[in-house]
Formats: sequence, C-alpha cells, structure tokens
Amino acid sequence: MSETREPVRVAVNVMRARLTILGFNLAIITFQLSNMRTLEGGIMLPGIDFPVHMADAAALFLGLAMSLTAMVAFIASGQLDPVGVCNHWSLLLGDLLMYVALSQTVAGFFGPFLFTMGQASLAELAAAQEFANIHAAVTIAGAVAWAAAHYLGPVVSLFRSPFGRRTTVALGGVYLLLVLLIAWITTTAWRLQSSGLGLDHPDPIWLVGLFAPLYW
Repeated sequence: MSETREPVRVAVNVMRARLTILGFNLAIITFQLSNMRTLEGGIMLPGIDFPVHMADAAALFLGLAMSLTAMVAFIASGQLDPVGVCNHWSLLLGDLLMYVALSQTVAGFFGPFLFTMGQASLAELAAAQEFANIHAAVTIAGAVAWAAAHYLGPVVSLFRSPFGRRTTVALGGVYLLLVLLIAWITTTAWRLQSSGLGLDHPDPIWLVGLFAPLYW
C-alpha cells in the first residue's frame, strides 16, 4: 500500500484493458444463462417452465451486476480532460469488483456442468476411471481459477494500490464485506437448491459460501 502524497496518474489504457475483460465476462454470463436450462440439477419454481440452478444462477446474476458496477467505477475514475488519466480511487474499487465478478462467472459456469458430469452413470462407461479423472481435473482447474479471482486478485490489487493507506484500507473493508455478503447469498442459494433436489447439505454449509467450489 502506497504512502505517497504525489497525485495518482494511471494510464487510461490500463482502465480500458479492464473494460475489455468485463465485456468478455458479460458475454460468458449471457451464454451460460441462456444454456443452463438444458443441464441437469435444477429445481422447478412456480411461474418458471424450466429447471433453475439456484446457486449457479445467483452467482451469474451477481457476476452480471458486479461487472456493470465495475464498468461504472472504471469510467468514473478517468479525468475529464484531453489526456484522460485515471486519478480517482474508484479505479481500485473497479478492480475489486471486476475480480469478484470473474469469480462469480467461474462459479456459475463450472457449477452446473460439473454437477451434470458428477451425476453421469459411471457404471455404463467403458472408461469410468478416466472419466472420473477428467472430472477431478476440471474441478481442480475451476477451483484454482475461482480462488485466484475471488481472493488472490483483489489482495494483489490492494497491496499494489497507488492510493493512500486510508483509502486502500477502506476499500479493503468494502471488499471484505462484499466477500461476506456473497458467502451468505451463495450459502442460501445452495441450501435452497440442495433441499429442492433432496440432497444433504455440506457440513458446515457456510464453508460453501467462502469457497464456492466445495459444492461442485
């Protein structure tokens, strides 16, 4: 965390690169939301004529909301002059929101596919062990990607922050509250989904909120 009193002047291309990532993330969310209804593991809800993956849909909608909010934060960080450098703390806020949005997209993308793979009848497969190995490898790869986006990326951004210590600590607090809020939403959504499918809850279930890959 920087203690410098010099004005922060981050190149506008740094912010533009992040907007590109968010646009790509929104494309993945849109694709997954439109295709998730064809996968197994959803529950029927009144007024909806297709199975809903509660936990995964919640993650994708959170990723959608945070992606759009991060876009606003990034755009607001730019100075309104011919150069357009980013000098406002909303740049760091956008970074945090971007990383968490990416983690929610990973959760919403890997979750339903891995659930469907896990429900496959291995007894009917000629290469059951190979299938199980692939399932485990994909699960581990998704878990690493989720953890990197949800925890590692935000922590690195906070430690490399060009803003003052007070601002950085305050935004770190915002990130912590965001993590706890997402943990509560994820836990609640997974409890509803597992109850609807007649599955046992993980014990303790709150760990699912802090590490989403546990329910994959």
